[in-house]
Amino acid sequence: HQFFHWALQFPEVFGSREWGVGSSDPIAQSPLPTAHSPFPRSPGFDVVLSNPPWERIKLQEKEWFAARSPQIANAANAAARKRLIEALQQDDPALYQAFQQDLRGAECESHFIRNSAKYPLCGRGDVNTYAIFTELARDLLSNRGQVGIIVPTGIATDDTTKLFFQALLESRSLGSLYDFENRKGIFRAVQGNVKFCLMTISAAECRSFQMGAQLDDPDLIRDPGRIYELTEEDVKLINPNTANCPTFRTSRDAVLVRAIHKRLSIMLQEGQGEHNVWQVSFLRMLDMTNDSETFQFQEQLENAGYSLVGNQYIKDDQIFLPVYEAKLAHQYNHRAATFEGIPYAHRFKIHAGTNVPGNDELANPMYLSLPRFWVPNHVVDSKLPANHSRWFIGFRNAISAVADSRSLVASIIPRVGIGNSLPVLLSAQPASRQTVLLSMLNSFVVDYVLRQKASGGNLNFFIMKQLPVLSPELLLNQPIWANRHHLGSWLSQRVLELTYTAWDLQPFARDCGYDGPPFRWDETRRFLLRCELDAAYFHLYGIARDDVDYIMETFPIVKRKDIKQHGEYRTKRVILEIYDEMAAAMAGGPPYQTRLDPPPADPRVAHPANT
Repeated sequence: HQFFHWALQFPEVFGSREWGVGSSDPIAQSPLPTAHSPFPRSPGFDVVLSNPPWERIKLQEKEWFAARSPQIANAANAAARKRLIEALQQDDPALYQAFQQDLRGAECESHFIRNSAKYPLCGRGDVNTYAIFTELARDLLSNRGQVGIIVPTGIATDDTTKLFFQALLESRSLGSLYDFENRKGIFRAVQGNVKFCLMTISAAECRSFQMGAQLDDPDLIRDPGRIYELTEEDVKLINPNTANCPTFRTSRDAVLVRAIHKRLSIMLQEGQGEHNVWQVSFLRMLDMTNDSETFQFQEQLENAGYSLVGNQYIKDDQIFLPVYEAKLAHQYNHRAATFEGIPYAHRFKIHAGTNVPGNDELANPMYLSLPRFWVPNHVVDSKLPANHSRWFIGFRNAISAVADSRSLVASIIPRVGIGNSLPVLLSAQPASRQTVLLSMLNSFVVDYVLRQKASGGNLNFFIMKQLPVLSPELLLNQPIWANRHHLGSWLSQRVLELTYTAWDLQPFARDCGYDGPPFRWDETRRFLLRCELDAAYFHLYGIARDDVDYIMETFPIVKRKDIKQHGEYRTKRVILEIYDEMAAAMAGGPPYQTRLDPPPADPRVAHPANT
């Protein structure tokens, strides 16, 4: 393998009196990091400049076979792919041998990185080469040295690299971090949605570090509005569990998010003094790869004599439940897309498209989305904790600022199989309170904070846990803009009407104390319900009016769609109007009166009982 030995290649750097010329590799001998000395101190380079490779070490079957065997790469699921790979032993032994050789090579590299003790901070999780090169670069420094390195921003924001970034903070070794988005093609061979950073690490102590994020042009490093300073204390206030780096677009964002976190606690504080007032836990119910052996698709079930009832396949006492994926759901809508009508040849592609139901379908409380896969009922039961609910809060784990108007997308999902692209948030709080938690997650203010915390394309559990949320006890108070109901009721009524639009969520409605039929799908009412919720959360999060205006401008896709459809940024205008009406009530004026007639969740806006 021709391992590289630094002391042998650079004896003039590492062959000092302290180590002795010809001694063993000092990097291997240097002490492992400790809480008081997170990085070893040794002879080394004064400057390390690097743009290391950005490659996952784990072999990806789809990518490996994409050019070699498209049939295997485009298999319906992982189980089918594995069967096709095994068949290569007879059909194409040379291709099978080449795959096994590359697979073993990746496994051996991963084993060395995880177990050699050379990468104690980054040699963990799904290892990427950029992370271990960054740790190596820091270890190669002399006591007066500096590193300048170009790597994905995940080095400062991801869970697998958090120990390294924490060590940088604790040793005050981070000099600067400038985060870039490649949408203008700074690196032409790299996809436009990839985020990378210029990171400077110093052996000398840095009391704070310069930060810039969501940049798309190197000249922006000289823009004082885009560059700001952060300290270890700032980072640990905003992300206390992981101390991973927030990525504020502007200095104003840094001030706003710091202020929010000073007022509110995060959803789940880990470690000593764990704080979990919403009693939440997270579940990755079905892995689309590891659980694929249990999946069946439509044609298989129909050939086996199963009948489609709603969106379940039933035969005698055997039931196959639909497997929901992220693309089927959107905010307050578990019927946002369907695979119904998508031909078999297109249904299982990597970026398979869906059909979007129109208002006529959504207005039908019997209409249900159809998935790509179904799974036996008992498999879903085996994945759930005891005394589980008959419905769940699901949220998309993919973030696309380019394709989606919103980054945090959460919805109530009925009892079905749920794939790993739609993780489940479980809470022991009553259903009415969980509706409030759902509306917080779907609010513009929480979405705005999330965008300052997440640099990659995945909304991981550690990010969700560190979102700022209101205390459930606050829901018992009277709304500060109204003189009746308590706050929890004011919020949950609006969420109930937005969410309960189909009969398959009847268990959810009953748990919320409502036993009537689903509410009618009315776009005008739904828009006003959401504007009221957003205006309320801006007040509850302590956001001043000018900052509400500013935050709404950070959602350009929402603005662009509004202007195209209505000729103005209607969403911002109405939220600000309602915000002002609430502010006037809070200042001693008349109580806020909803624009909705009938009021939210009124039985008069429900379907007839026999629908």
